Amino acid sequence: MHEPYIERGTGHAIVFSHGTLMDATQFLPQLEHLENQYRCVSYNSRVLTRNPSSHGLKDLVQDCHDLLDTAGIERCVLAGMSVGGYMALQFALTYPERLEGLILIDSMSEGYTQAEQDAYGQAFAKLAVDGMVPKEFAEWAALYCFGSTTRACNPDLVKYWVDRWSHTVPARAVFYQAYSWIWKNNITARLGEIAVPTLVVHGEEDLPVPIDRTRSMLNALPNGTLARIPRAGHTSNLENPEAVNQAIACFVSRTL
Repeated sequence: MHEPYIERGTGHAIVFSHGTLMDATQFLPQLEHLENQYRCVSYNSRVLTRNPSSHGLKDLVQDCHDLLDTAGIERCVLAGMSVGGYMALQFALTYPERLEGLILIDSMSEGYTQAEQDAYGQAFAKLAVDGMVPKEFAEWAALYCFGSTTRACNPDLVKYWVDRWSHTVPARAVFYQAYSWIWKNNITARLGEIAVPTLVVHGEEDLPVPIDRTRSMLNALPNGTLARIPRAGHTSNLENPEAVNQAIACFVSRTL
């Protein structure tokens, strides 16, 4: 089992929620950059801290709310990557009083197409088994998680995460993670309700969520800005951490 969360620094709180397959250590580059100025908390999803079981985005919203209460955080800047971002948008609509700002990393407000739902449903159904994530699946997922530049120029980063997934992440955990978002609703029409400043961080080489799919979200957010991250795919905060760190630091300094 993973620890509930990683915490660094003091001051205004920035809380990070990771994506499918990932864990709280995904945001270590951001924690190390920001910890001298802020209280940074990166937490592990429920499937990594307890027995994996079926859940939806509403459950993840409640988990985040409970985490804030446990950590004594009244209000925070909430940053979520991929499914963490899907959750963060729902959190902003459900508990707006707990937020000072919102950061959406390689995420979107749209739903997936029927073809995408079918393809992802079939792919992740293979993980409804005991044991760790199979190496073959981890290598397949890496093609979606990391951009072409990273795969060509930083193969050690890709190898690190493929090894981590296949040695430390239970297959059923990823199965339930994926099934929490594959059939998610399109909530773009509700984004006008989100008043807090919102930073959209997105890799220019993101394959599963192409950067063009952020357009409707940005148009609907009352106070949203886009940080395009070059040479990065779906895990832009790991692939080009310098650019992401700079974007987040600038955003938070203006917001808090």
